[in-house]
Amino acid sequence: FSVRGVSYPPDEVPLAAVTPLFLPKNYTPFPLKMSRRFPMPLLPRDNPLLTQRVALGKKLFHDKSLSKDGTISCATCHHQDKAFTDGLKFSTGINDQEGDKNSMPLFNLAWKSSFFWDGRAKSIRDQVLQPIQDHREMASDLKTVVAQLQKDESRAFENAFGPGPVTEEKIALALENFLLTLTSYDSKFDRAMSGKAKLSEAEQRGMELFFTEYEPRSQQYGADCFHCHGGSFFSDHQFHNNGLTPSLADTGLMKVTGRETDRGKFSTPSLRNIALTAPYMHDGRFQTLEEVIRHYNEGIHRTSTLDPNLAKHPKGGIALSGKDQAALISFLKSLTDKKYGAKDPPKKNTSSPEKITQ
Repeated sequence: FSVRGVSYPPDEVPLAAVTPLFLPKNYTPFPLKMSRRFPMPLLPRDNPLLTQRVALGKKLFHDKSLSKDGTISCATCHHQDKAFTDGLKFSTGINDQEGDKNSMPLFNLAWKSSFFWDGRAKSIRDQVLQPIQDHREMASDLKTVVAQLQKDESRAFENAFGPGPVTEEKIALALENFLLTLTSYDSKFDRAMSGKAKLSEAEQRGMELFFTEYEPRSQQYGADCFHCHGGSFFSDHQFHNNGLTPSLADTGLMKVTGRETDRGKFSTPSLRNIALTAPYMHDGRFQTLEEVIRHYNEGIHRTSTLDPNLAKHPKGGIALSGKDQAALISFLKSLTDKKYGAKDPPKKNTSSPEKITQ
């Protein structure tokens, strides 16, 4: 007999071989650690995690020479003690220019497939170069950045990528390597699920509310959070209109897709470390978790693109009691990873710049 062909289910088709980009002669694989409850991430096969490349990416993340006037770095708006956010309503760039978005946390990115609140970047390597060039953020020029790094960091780039000049692509790949290693999976909740800790009575009640449907017809009066914030990451990594008062100037996903049906939809953030990442929402409009819960409990603004799981709620809201709202917040605070909150945030350099000028 003879074999005429082999067929595979759509999700099991073997992937074509990919050659890693700029693989150095000597390298050490980076040991990525993650929860056994997490699925295996689809890491970029052309940019394998290497210890040398991760180290370079971390250095670039904190390098203020990537900005036009040498005063800010990526870490200026992404502090580890705040789960890589900055605690501001809107982040500020060079010359204290204010943006129009709240700083997003930077952990468990290896499991995401789109980036920014409106999803305009489809990979981390695409995302990381945009703030460097944005006039309200780092306001730099990539050619100038490349020239400066060629002067200052050529050896580190050779260790990470092998012989050759510094390029925009290598900068993006190094930053991508570092950001892919930032994970969060060791909260009190995680330890409780492993039998290594015990949730308090309030936290337990909050968890019940979080994962319970709001469906009075079947006598279920939960908070309905799990539809968008369920799973191991406490996010579905999708885009939803969550009932905020709309802005004509900021249409969210619609700005990227051009579809009216996407108006007011924004990326669903993870609720891991939520106690560290205030203020909340894409525009930082809520200062506290109490305000956030109050919004979902009674403040939903109804539009044609409102998420169906919110649109089904009665106009008066789901009417959680004050005690239940407090319990829900107690549960959310149990999602804080102990690795965060340990370091002081970096400060802007107000002295005369020593590196890049334009």
